[in-house]
Amino acid sequence: MDTRDTLFLILGLQTLVILLILFLYRSNKNHINKYLGLVFITLFTEIIVYFLAKVIQHPAMHYIPLRFDFLTINFLFLYALKTAGVRVKSEISFYIPAIIEFTVLLFVFIGVLINSNLHDSLVLYRFNTITHILSSIYIITICILIIRVNQRHKALLPIHFTNTRYKSLTWLTVFCISCIVLNVFRHLYLNIGGKTEFVSLVYCGISLLCTYYITIASIIQINIDNIIPSKTEVEEDRKELKGILHNIEQYLYKNQSYLDPNINLRNFAKDINIPERSISKAINRIDNKNFSNYINSYRVEEFKRLLSSGEYDKYSISAIANEVGFSSRASFYKNFKEIVGVSPSVYVKELSA
Repeated sequence: MDTRDTLFLILGLQTLVILLILFLYRSNKNHINKYLGLVFITLFTEIIVYFLAKVIQHPAMHYIPLRFDFLTINFLFLYALKTAGVRVKSEISFYIPAIIEFTVLLFVFIGVLINSNLHDSLVLYRFNTITHILSSIYIITICILIIRVNQRHKALLPIHFTNTRYKSLTWLTVFCISCIVLNVFRHLYLNIGGKTEFVSLVYCGISLLCTYYITIASIIQINIDNIIPSKTEVEEDRKELKGILHNIEQYLYKNQSYLDPNINLRNFAKDINIPERSISKAINRIDNKNFSNYINSYRVEEFKRLLSSGEYDKYSISAIANEVGFSSRASFYKNFKEIVGVSPSVYVKELSA
């Protein structure tokens, strides 16, 4: 076994391990990870075909319809689209180029099996060179589209996730750039400049590194929630969150829970019987506040109501602040100015003017 075969064997074992992990590991991203699994299945199949061609010495093996040049990159494209929350209207349309590729190669494969002399004609007309050029153009085009989708995903991450660490698809962008460089290199140097064993080994080595890179990245993100919801999901989610926020508002108005200086998210969630995460999400997405700020806004409004009612004219500002749930004067002054725009003392003067 020569060096090139050794590299392909390592690549084959690597792809086998990762595809087993992607299909057998249970996570909340199985519906997305399956596309990465399909990528490694096609790569593994192509490696098996490579070794079969070494054993079966027949011209037809040059045209075996299991290349997947027009299929593998589409699985990555679908993975990127679905992760970025882009709605895919017709997934079957993504497979049309691969179906055409398979059909053409199948007819050629059968033709060469029946008449091996057909191989000489195909070599003369540079059939494989033309198909490789077409596939490279296609791969480069899809890689550019994937990079654009990844940029969209990166821009939307901060909107949907507080912590964006390890959630971006930068690894996929790097892989696509590597694919573009490798495809350009293959045609400019290997086909035009002359193919040498050394250059072929370098090409295989870089391909191995790229596959190793995407393998590690796939494992790192296998269970990381980085999927951007689609517009429909966002609208449905917003509608649900508005319902939750409405229930929170009704409960606060009825029970005046905000007057309790010891109120916190955990206790409030138990009282209202709504999960903490749903409360935080509803307040954050609809009112752009955290739970503490949200409660303090109710306290400030109650302070303003008591002040304007005239019932607390003889009370000091600090006393009224304590009455509405603020545990300290500093906290009250800070929150009042942030919410109203002026300090409590200025507000009182303007009210009595």
